[in-house]
Amino acid sequence: MSVPTPGDLSTRVQQLEREIRDLRLRLAEIERRLNPRTEHPEDKSTIREKVVYDWQA
Repeated sequence: MSVPTPGDLSTRVQQLEREIRDLRLRLAEIERRLNPRTEHPEDKSTIREKVVYDWQA
């Protein structure tokens, strides 16, 4: 087995750093898609009124 040269190691480190950066960007995109969207205040009040109505019935 040959010993890697400092140039080879530097190239490998740069490649790994690029892969990590790409993976972080992909993860951020996945997390952004998985975040539940916020509800509109009108929707919340409608649901609250329906629950009260159903409970009274």
